[in-house]
Amino acid sequence: MRAEADSLNKLKLLAELEREEPGRVPDFSGERVVFVAEAKGWADSEGVPATAFQALGVPDDVLKEAGFELPAGGRASSGAGRTRRSSGTRAPRLPLEDVLAVAQALPADWKLADLAEKLERDITTTRNYVRKLTDEGSVVEVGDDPEHDGRGRAAKVYRINTTG
Repeated sequence: MRAEADSLNKLKLLAELEREEPGRVPDFSGERVVFVAEAKGWADSEGVPATAFQALGVPDDVLKEAGFELPAGGRASSGAGRTRRSSGTRAPRLPLEDVLAVAQALPADWKLADLAEKLERDITTTRNYVRKLTDEGSVVEVGDDPEHDGRGRAAKVYRINTTG
């Protein structure tokens, strides 16, 4: 990972590391400097909002240092898998482009549960986002999970639509 010069490839490697070793926090001391210097310009050119980085676990202080303006009230995804917070209010709605940005950081084929985990939302909420992304053509349903061997229906597998 340290040898990777391309920031986007490094981000993909970090996402892969998180999937393989959930909760492991790599040493970002050198990468932080590079991220702070390059992330905002890249995100602006690619249309990637700060909330997408937050959904991937980039700390707010690092995002602020890089020049991102964060939504008032802190992280958009602080609902951590719950539909409602203890105060009885809903977690803030994520813009569809933020959901798409997080989905684009997943492996080529992914399930609702994969996206829900990264968004820190429940499956039902995530299904609604994916339905909207499918309706607009940004995401396609590939079919049933070929690795399913348990009881019940197999989970659907999705992919980012790269043809349209």
